Order: sequence, then structure tokens, then C-alpha cells
Amino acid sequence: WSKKLRESTVGAPWIKRGLGLRSSYIWKGGIHYANVPGPAPGRGANVQAMIDDPVNQRAFFGSQARKRREGMLYHDGIALYLGSNAGKKLEVVPLSEITGTLTDPDHSDIIWAYRRTWQQRQDSGRHEEQVRWYFVHEFTDKATATISIDGTEETVDRTKTAFDLHANTMEGWKFGSPDALAAWIWNSIARDLYMDGVDMSSAMATFAFKATSGSAKGGQNAALQFASPQGAGSTAVVGGVNDLVPMSSAGRGYDFSTIREVVSLIASALDVSNIALTSNPGDAGSSYGSAMTLDEPTRLAMMERRLEHIDLDQRVLRWMGARDAKAYFEPYDDGTEMLRRMEAFTLPWLQGVLDDQEYKELIAKVFGIPGMASAPAGVLIPNNRDSLQRRDIDTDSAAPNGTTASPRQGRSSGVGGTDSNDLRSDTQT
Repeated sequence: WSKKLRESTVGAPWIKRGLGLRSSYIWKGGIHYANVPGPAPGRGANVQAMIDDPVNQRAFFGSQARKRREGMLYHDGIALYLGSNAGKKLEVVPLSEITGTLTDPDHSDIIWAYRRTWQQRQDSGRHEEQVRWYFVHEFTDKATATISIDGTEETVDRTKTAFDLHANTMEGWKFGSPDALAAWIWNSIARDLYMDGVDMSSAMATFAFKATSGSAKGGQNAALQFASPQGAGSTAVVGGVNDLVPMSSAGRGYDFSTIREVVSLIASALDVSNIALTSNPGDAGSSYGSAMTLDEPTRLAMMERRLEHIDLDQRVLRWMGARDAKAYFEPYDDGTEMLRRMEAFTLPWLQGVLDDQEYKELIAKVFGIPGMASAPAGVLIPNNRDSLQRRDIDTDSAAPNGTTASPRQGRSSGVGGTDSNDLRSDTQT
């Protein structure tokens, strides 16, 4: 599967486009870290320096590395990394070098260690086969010096730790499955249909006119005049009355839009929009909702993969020494959606039914930032007897101010006005 899918990501337009869409959707805005130690006095680990290390950037933390990680999940179904315990350097292990696994004795779908076989270049220029076992980060306590395979003791490299991420896992199956696997078979079918359409277009363009003759001899003379069709715009000679008329298919091509339903199966398998996959805005018609390629189902699918990436990154960061590290992505919501959510959370805050910690946690969800700093000292809860000095909420202690019609006149409510112009009129139908 991996070999065929890797070739398709290069030579098959829909499969290649699918990887580009998924990668751009998932990594939109980049991944961010919180609680990552930087340079500090003492013996604490400078995890930020490890992240910025060029070797780690190339293998794991850099933008190209992240795109390749998504590619491994897309065409291999697994992303596997090795980290040196001493220097905290990361490296990638391709699927082709994974030649065995050690699983939990009672659960065959839980991998404790991976067997790696590769060709190591020697100083002489020759290559020598190497075999090593590496235990996964969660099960390093199970590590032994060797692992017995068919009576042969193979070495376990305990100087390195393995980190794995599987795509589309299922209970009872230790490996996942590539994202593009379900789309690959339909890609072949759709390609064949498109090529048939190309052949039909060529056939329809072969004859442009029809010449008829009233006799067999006349037909032969006409055939000599027009000769045999050599390409587009030729003339067909048929029996009947003397006539020369254009063919009904002249100037027309094959209706490739009839293949759209098959291509949509590829899009469904990849969890992307058919409009985005085909790069054909005509498929959207005049519907604003159809043109929104990052629709709700696509967004939810990408969010699931984001959570998997967060889990892997946090495991690596904690192994590096950032015990309280948090990884997060920017939310998919646009500014308008974020404003509406802020207003929804601010309304109960203004009613005094939330404390500052609860309100802060809700706002952190809007911005997608885990572990936001504590609320500033002195924050007063609205509509609370202990917050009388907030004159915009409680006016008990405020002196009358002329003939003001309303104590709220001229003051913002904190949630926007009722005459907001941010409402969409081109909603989905």
C-alpha cells in the first residue's frame, strides 16, 4: 500500500491534491507550545533550545517536517521517530525500515518496541546491514538488553526512545491504515473514466461534416475527394441523397461533469471537499455554502487529526524535559465567529453568575490557548454586592448626574450592540 500510495502522491492529481489540502488544513496557523522552559539559571533543561536545534527542526519541529509527518500518515499510516536520550536529537524512521514489533503479551495491538533493519554505510564505502530494537516512550520500563527472535538474540538500543503515531487506528489492530487508502481504488476508477472521456472527445472531433451521395459510384468519388479521416475536422461519407451537413457532434466535447459523483467518492475518503479536490469552482454553482470548502464535517475531521498531533508533540516535549508542556492550534473560527462566542460567554459574566476563573477558562477555549495566566488581581465580578465601586454596573454609590435618562447611556455593554452589521445574509441553504 505504502509504495503505491507514495507514487500516487507524486503522479495522481487527486491523491496529490488531497495530501496538500489535508496538510494545509491541519497545520493552518501552525502549532504552538505553552510552558516550555527556556534558558534559565540552574540545571533545568532548556527545551526551547532543543526545539530550535537545526537537527530537530529538520526531523520533527520544522514546517517541512510537519508536512512530511502528515504525509507519512497519509501514505504509510504510521509516523515513527527515534530520540537520543543523551543529546535529545530526533530522527525519522521510514516504514520500509520497520521489520518487526514486540507487543504486549496480553494485547497484540499494543506495541512495546519496534525492530529496525537498515543498511549502514561504512568508512570503506560498503554498506552493512544493521538490526536494532527500540522501545516506545510509554514502555521504556519494559526494555531489556536483547530480544529473542527465532532463537537469535537481537540487540535493544536503550540509548534511544521511539515515538509513534498511527493513523486511523482500530481496536485489536496494532497498525493503523493510511489516510489515502480508501481513496486509492476510486482514484484508479475515476482516472479510467476520464481517459475514456478523452478518447470520446477525440472520436467526436474526428468527423465534422457528413457528405451523402445518391449512388455507390458517387460515394466512391466523394471518398476519394475527402480521403480517409486523418484527424479532427474530417468528413464522413455515407449513403443517401446528395448532401453535405455538419455532424451533430461537431464543436462538442465529452461531458466530464458526469464523472463528478465518482470523484466525490475520493473526496469523501480523504475527508475533504469535492470542490477543493477538483479545483473546479464551477461545482459550487452560486451557493455560498457550497463554496465553503472547510465546512463543518471537514473541520471536525481535521480537528481530530490535530488532537493526535498534539498528543505526539506533548509526549516528545515531556521527554525533552518540559513536564508541563501544552501544545495547541489556533481555532478554525474566523474573527466574526470568535466575537460571537466571546459575546455568549460575556453575557453570563455580566450577570455575575461566573467567577473570574470560570470566565477565563471559557475565553481560553475561544482562543484555543490552554493554561492562560490567572486573572489579574483586583478583578471585580459584575452584579455582585462586593463590586459596588463598579459604577458602570452598580450605581448605588454614584451621585445623580443631571437629567441622564439612563444610567447606562453612553456606556458600552461589553457585548456589542443590537445593530451589529456582522450578520451574514448569504447563509447556507
